[in-house]
Amino acid sequence: MLGGFKVRKCVVLADPRDPVKARVIQKAMEEITPAMERHGIEVESMIGYAVEFIRPSEDTDLFLVLGGDGTMIHFAARLSNWDIPFYGLNYGNVGFMMNGTRGDLERHARNIAEGTFIMWEFPVLHVRSLDLHGTIHEGFGLNDIYLQRMTPQSCKVNITIASDSLNINPVLCDGVIVSTPLGSTAYSFNVTGMIAAIHAPVISLTPVAASRTCPISSMVLPEDTFIKFDILEPEKRRVQVVTDGQSHGGLIEAEVRVSKHRVRLCFEKEYSDNLPIRFINKACVSPR
Repeated sequence: MLGGFKVRKCVVLADPRDPVKARVIQKAMEEITPAMERHGIEVESMIGYAVEFIRPSEDTDLFLVLGGDGTMIHFAARLSNWDIPFYGLNYGNVGFMMNGTRGDLERHARNIAEGTFIMWEFPVLHVRSLDLHGTIHEGFGLNDIYLQRMTPQSCKVNITIASDSLNINPVLCDGVIVSTPLGSTAYSFNVTGMIAAIHAPVISLTPVAASRTCPISSMVLPEDTFIKFDILEPEKRRVQVVTDGQSHGGLIEAEVRVSKHRVRLCFEKEYSDNLPIRFINKACVSPR
């Protein structure tokens, strides 16, 4: 955990493509902007900008993200190179990465202006893949990076971990998920992946619907582990990689490692106190 700092300028991010959400975001901006300005914070809106066109000025202190966890995931990893922390306000359905908006937005403005918030720093996954046409693709994942089949046939993959090939190769499966601790309670958990505390220096690898020749349901690896995937029969068994907001298909290989950039998420102090347990409990909700 890291302490907050006094913010003087923030850039607001949101995804307004859904008309209903666009109206919610517009109403939120009508309340947030004057609240921030009353506390001496300059507000710049980049709502609706494609990620690649977001260019914050050098005096930007904070990204203020309006939406749910999906919105945060859409922006955070892909903007991590700016080294600007993210403060989320929950206007979506799921908000484990966000701060609650019930009550007084004035409180959030005051906390941001005075720096009375806590920052948690999280790793970001980076994937570099090569497709059948010789094109190199790169992508980032705050929660996970997912290799998945594109045809009715299973993927056939050789997995190399830190230069050592797995004895169980080739792995026949529907896909493979590499996840961060933050993502270990998300998609990875839903396909038998292990849960890791969000501050643990690890990543996990989880095959999806693997054949019986693969005895591994999931494995936890040191954070600095380099993982390489070689796709066998890539034209017959087409595979795509899915990252935050992007996908690329027809792969012949992919390399995954933790990026040199990290994401700092900001939380109110009261919410931050038991954050690791909150994320674990997220995965342990009993069905209704």
